[in-house]
Amino acid sequence: MWNRNKFTDRLNLKWPILQAPMGWLSTPALAAAVSNAGGLGGLGMWGFSAEDAERRIAGFQQLSGGSLNVNYPLWPEPNITPEMSEPMRARLQPHFDSNGLGTVPQPRGTASEVSDEHLAMLIRAKPQMVSFHFGLPPAKVISAIKGAGIFIISSATTVAEARILEERGVDAIIAQGLEAGGHRGTFTGVDISMQPGLFALLPQVVDAVSVPVIAAGGVADGRTVAAAFVLGASGVQMGTAFLRCEEANVLDAHRAALREPTDSCTVVTDMITGRPARYIRNKLVEDLLASELRPVAFPAQLSLTAPLGDTGDREFTALFAGQSAALAKDTTAGTLVESIAEATSECLRGFARS
Repeated sequence: MWNRNKFTDRLNLKWPILQAPMGWLSTPALAAAVSNAGGLGGLGMWGFSAEDAERRIAGFQQLSGGSLNVNYPLWPEPNITPEMSEPMRARLQPHFDSNGLGTVPQPRGTASEVSDEHLAMLIRAKPQMVSFHFGLPPAKVISAIKGAGIFIISSATTVAEARILEERGVDAIIAQGLEAGGHRGTFTGVDISMQPGLFALLPQVVDAVSVPVIAAGGVADGRTVAAAFVLGASGVQMGTAFLRCEEANVLDAHRAALREPTDSCTVVTDMITGRPARYIRNKLVEDLLASELRPVAFPAQLSLTAPLGDTGDREFTALFAGQSAALAKDTTAGTLVESIAEATSECLRGFARS
C-alpha cells in the first residue's frame, strides 16, 4: 500500500499527506482537520512568542488527538541600512499615498530562532514533529528536541542541502521543488535559476540520503501525489491546496486571487519580504520588479509592504501560491485529505492494471 511506510508508522498517520505549516496562514482548526482525517496538520510559528505558540498547540490538541507538525523559520538579525531602505521607502510612498496610509514606516525586523523559552515549551507540549525552514538551529537545540522524542525535518532545495541536513541529524527531509509556493527553503544561498523542479530534485534526493523524503512543490491532486510516490517519496507536503480550505487564515483578497489562477500567473521574487518566495503576480510585484531596486534585508522588507496588504486590495497583497494553484478547490481540510487519498489510490491502481 502506498500509504504505509516507516514514516507513516513513526508518526501514526493514515495518509502520508502533510499540510504545510505556512506561518500565520495556518490555524489550529486547519491543522486539526487535517490530522483528524489521517494526515499531518501543521502550525507555523513565524513571529509568535513562546506563550502564543503554546496556545496554538493547545488549541490543536483540544480539537485533535492526532499528530502535529510545529514549524520554525530561522533567520539572522537583518542588517538594515539607509542605503537600502530609503530608495525602497521612496518607491512605495506613492502606493501608501493612494491608499491613505501616510508615510512608509521605517523598516524593522528581528532574528528568528528557537529561543530557550520556545525550546522549553516544545519539551512540555511535545508535538510529534518539529520542522524548520531556512536550515537548522544549533546542534544543542536539535539534540534537546530529539531527546524529547520529537521527530525533526527540514527543507532542502538541492541535493547538496539534503546531504547537509542528513549529516546534521534530521529524521526526514522535505525536497522542495521550484514549483512550490511561499518562501524558498534554501539555506546555502543557491541561485533561484539553479534550483530544480520537484520531478528532477526528488529522485536525486531519494538516491542521495537514507532518511525518508517528503515531496513538496506542485503537489495538488491524486495524480501529482501518485507521481511523487513513484519517484520515491515517503510523503507529500501540500500548501496552496490547503489555502482554499475554509479553516485557513487567508484574506478575502488572497482567496479571490486563488480562485482564478493559471499555470503562468506566479513569479519567484524577493521584493515582498526580502527573501525569494513564489506569489501570484499583481501590481505591487510588478512595480517593485520594474524598479530594479534591492529589497531591504529579510524580513524587514515585509514591514514595508505588509501595510499595503492590510488594505484588502489584492493588487497590493502578498498572494503566496504555487504553480499548481489552478488545481485547488474551495473545500474543507478534512474533505481535501480524504479526496486526495482516494484519488491517489485510484491513480496507482490504474497504473497497476495498465
